[in-house]
Amino acid sequence: MTLRDRLRHGLIMLAVAAVSFTLLVYVGWGEGKRTYPRFQVEKMVAQGELVQAALETYLRAGLPLAQFPGFRSIAEPIRQSDPTIAAIAARDRSGHTVFMAGDTSVPQLPAASHAGGTAPARYTVGDDGMWLQVALPLRNRFEAVGELTVTMPRPAIARVTDAHLPALAALAAGMALLFGIFSLWAAPRLRGHRIPWIGIGYTAVFALVAAGVVASLLSLYADGAQSKAKALADSLAERIRPVVAYGLTLQDLEGLDRMLAGYRQLNPDIQAVGITQNGRILVHSDPAQVGRGWTSDASAYDYVVPIPTAASDIRIAVALPAGVVWRAVANSVKNFAALFVATALIAALFLGVARALESKATERKPHQLALIRPIFFIAIFCEYLSAGFLPQLLRGAAMQWDLGQGAASLAFTAYFVAFLLVLLPVSAWVDREGPRRAVIFGAVLVALASLIPVMTLDFGALLLSRTLAGLGQGLLFIGMQAAVLAHAPAGQRTQAAAIIVFGFNGGMIAGAAIGSLLVQDVAAIGVFAIGAVTALLLAAYAAWAIAVPPARSGAAMTFGRMLRDIPRAFASLGFLRALLLIGAPAKAVLTGAVGFGLPLLLGGLGWAPEDIGQVIMLYAAGVLLSGGAAARFVDRSQRSSATLALGGLVSAFALACIGLTGLWTPSPILQVLLVAGGTLLLGLAHGCINAPVITYIAGTGAAATLGANGATALYRVVERAGHVLGPLLAGQLLLLSGGSALAFLWIGAGLLVCLLLFLLPMPKVRS
Repeated sequence: MTLRDRLRHGLIMLAVAAVSFTLLVYVGWGEGKRTYPRFQVEKMVAQGELVQAALETYLRAGLPLAQFPGFRSIAEPIRQSDPTIAAIAARDRSGHTVFMAGDTSVPQLPAASHAGGTAPARYTVGDDGMWLQVALPLRNRFEAVGELTVTMPRPAIARVTDAHLPALAALAAGMALLFGIFSLWAAPRLRGHRIPWIGIGYTAVFALVAAGVVASLLSLYADGAQSKAKALADSLAERIRPVVAYGLTLQDLEGLDRMLAGYRQLNPDIQAVGITQNGRILVHSDPAQVGRGWTSDASAYDYVVPIPTAASDIRIAVALPAGVVWRAVANSVKNFAALFVATALIAALFLGVARALESKATERKPHQLALIRPIFFIAIFCEYLSAGFLPQLLRGAAMQWDLGQGAASLAFTAYFVAFLLVLLPVSAWVDREGPRRAVIFGAVLVALASLIPVMTLDFGALLLSRTLAGLGQGLLFIGMQAAVLAHAPAGQRTQAAAIIVFGFNGGMIAGAAIGSLLVQDVAAIGVFAIGAVTALLLAAYAAWAIAVPPARSGAAMTFGRMLRDIPRAFASLGFLRALLLIGAPAKAVLTGAVGFGLPLLLGGLGWAPEDIGQVIMLYAAGVLLSGGAAARFVDRSQRSSATLALGGLVSAFALACIGLTGLWTPSPILQVLLVAGGTLLLGLAHGCINAPVITYIAGTGAAATLGANGATALYRVVERAGHVLGPLLAGQLLLLSGGSALAFLWIGAGLLVCLLLFLLPMPKVRS
């Protein structure tokens, strides 16, 4: 390798690592910005419920809110014990402020969300970007007569969440630079080595950056969780201090045990709360602990507030289980794992580009094949950036047009109709002109399709966007298929065709993972903008990477000839069986069940966009895991029919697993297992169909009439009709089932019927 090659290799790996690690830090920072305020909300609820309990005791006696004595004596100690609280206010049902402790300029915010899971809500949350406010209802024996609000300034939260960002950014930059230097050093020394040291190095530095982000989040969440325990301990200490200041002893007080029991009832996350005197527990939420010494539990966060007196050592102690923090961190780790898979796929692609640039002129075909490999991956990546939220977005836009929920499937159908219609004419165009222009034009259309939602999320605009996306992806698919085959070395056509399979499923994994994580921070418009910029960069890359084809010798395939071939292929019963009973249903399940129905179902069940995107990742992962093994098995055994039957049977079973969640309300863990396991199983099943169906087609009468290549190309075009029908059928089944998972049971039953028909003996007739 020349020095120039080594520098190019190192810079490409540095750029990939920098983008990946920046994305990791950004996602982690976004996780912290979303999760830490939840701890603060719970803290404010705990503080507010102390005042709420006192006010409602008074109100339930039939007395008016305005005559409540001592509001400030209860609210001020809470506010003074927590400087982040700007104000605590009580308002009547008309919104008039009756009592206010703290900053009188704090406004009353409209509720943005509510919690508690029942009606009426336990509390509501308002957030206008400047203030975070919790509102708790104030009720007498019959109705709500007002509300109590606890307000915190947003900058107080931002100061905490942003404190770790400079260190994490420095860590990401340092690790990216380290990986770039390692790649620069390793490129000439480890080239051709059996152990993939570059991949191992990338995994190691990614793990180090991820560990730093997780440690930062753990510290942040622990601070948030302890702030709730601190708030409770401080507010309880404020109620005890006046008693001690007057020279009374705690033994003189009655009802301390009931007060602690009330604290525990209002805050079930609290593991224990107690009052110690001279090292011994005087009162405890667990009466069995009275008389013992307070011991810190290794699995809990303790917060102890001393109340100094001349006579004795009095302490208020609150313990919060550490599981509260670890559960919040576990969700972030899950997201980081998905992000690692996505960025590792991208890094592997561009590592291949770096190696391709080192190739000599005598290796032109492998060189070109490696250069164009990322194109289809990035194209599908752009398409699946919105996979976790697009169906819900379309449904909401359709409802605004009073079109009903089922109209959302029209946009999906428009995409696949455009995709299908463009395939035959573009195939003829590419056969004459070469793939370069088709790929560039397709990338530009995909960019335009992503740009439209940035300007407006109107349903008509979204419908136009999906149509343009279908046209663009159709151009990209045909262009890339031709480019791959044109640059494939002799005898490696099958391996070259695997680039399309890897690009589709790898792009689906990366796009679904990254898009569903980013939408939490940059919203849908931001994700579409990222897709538009990425597609424009893809067009520029394609213009550079795809070589201009040499002039053709011989007749080119014409559009008219392709149309004439369709009836000739349909005269083959074997071709029709594979198309109508296996291939098209599989494509319909991909677009209807996985791409359209599953996000709607999971969104209705309250799943977060990142969780939906990660479930879709499982489908693509399943296809990648089984696709290669299934293709090798069919090549060795020539049992394509049996492999297709296995794929159809497992597909029906996988959809049944998802549909079972609609028969009853399973536990959350069982629901996740059924949905995630069913989706992964469905991907494994489709991996047994995608390649083996081509081998099956090659043995039908259509192949004998049109040739294996002609029959295969025609099949690939016609099976896309399943893409078109999938969203329409899934949308109608979801409507008929009331949006429940039962629709997936019906889809699975339909696949089972198709499989049984496929297994019927084929009559021995002349094709």
